[in-house]
Amino acid sequence: MVLVQPEPLLRTMIFNSPLIHPVLDLGAAEPGVRFRAVQQLVKQLPDPGFLETLRQNRLTPLLYHTMTQFSREEVGEVPLLEALRRDYLANLRRYRIQDEETHLLATLLMGSDVEAILLKGEDVCHRLYDDPVCRPMGDVDVLISPADLEKVRTVLKREGYRLLSRDLDRISNFNRRFVWEELYASPREEWVYFDLHWEIRKMGAFYRLPYAALREKAMSWAKQGDPLLVLSPEHLLMNLCLNTLEEWEEAGIQKIADLDRSLTRLPLDWDSFLTDAEAFHIQGAVGFIIREMAALRPAAVPRFVLEKLAAYRPAWLEGLILQRKAGSLLWASLANLWRHIPLQEWPAFLKGKFWPDDTFITANVETFGSRIGYLQHLVKRTRDKT
Repeated sequence: MVLVQPEPLLRTMIFNSPLIHPVLDLGAAEPGVRFRAVQQLVKQLPDPGFLETLRQNRLTPLLYHTMTQFSREEVGEVPLLEALRRDYLANLRRYRIQDEETHLLATLLMGSDVEAILLKGEDVCHRLYDDPVCRPMGDVDVLISPADLEKVRTVLKREGYRLLSRDLDRISNFNRRFVWEELYASPREEWVYFDLHWEIRKMGAFYRLPYAALREKAMSWAKQGDPLLVLSPEHLLMNLCLNTLEEWEEAGIQKIADLDRSLTRLPLDWDSFLTDAEAFHIQGAVGFIIREMAALRPAAVPRFVLEKLAAYRPAWLEGLILQRKAGSLLWASLANLWRHIPLQEWPAFLKGKFWPDDTFITANVETFGSRIGYLQHLVKRTRDKT
């Protein structure tokens, strides 16, 4: 089966946004390119709804920071300048709290002899952005070894971290056996969340980045003082591609900016990237995103990489997923059941999915209302694309 290109409607959702090029140019190496991008965006600030669009995409801190690289005389009068400044300062406060919370968590894990790899925002904001405040993040993602899961759970419970009700076990030991992440709220700041991963899985667990392979090439975090690791450049790019694909319909321009900076700022070993993508069976997924990025940044991806990824031919099920067909999440979940869960574990998996314990339903009554509401939620999810 030939790999199908994204449908025009889907491509329009992200890559055809008129904001794409000026936002990406805010990260250009050439000051002149950055300046023209600032001018273009500042000129649109008075337009109705434009500031809110920037905020929805979490871009106002980046615009404000880039603007301050130039003199007031150069930039001229900036409409809504005070609003941009307030957004930047608000995210500066948020960033400092999240950063301190990450440091505290790292200290706890180090004290328990647990290695942790930072994922996504807390890594990207330092590695890819000149000012980490420019890259707002929702939660802090951390990857640990599956062997350390119970140890980390014990530490978090002892220190007062609260597991969100949505991530409680549906039946006994359901998460440890069948899930790959849990979300915890900090005991000091309820709005600071830690997304604890022991594997990276996307698209209904159809695509997987195994912990052992990621740990083998992980690197020490450049920020001194915290005993944490980060993904290799190649694995970081893979993870960003998978995240963007999974959140395709809702993904904001910030995700495209992350990808752009990965392609233009990281010392990527493309041979290693292609080898690992094949080993992880994710060529279709990363090829989907890399092709779109290459259309935006033709010089960022070597021709041999595009040719290698284009030569990949997905099977019919993966083709459905990559075409973003409604119900692809259901098919992906069934593939996960067939390929990764032993037959003897199927009854426990299906019971947890379709008939969780009363304690889970009660803990999530505000979300589902009742067991019937939970089942209706599952039916709705079967129609989703991711």
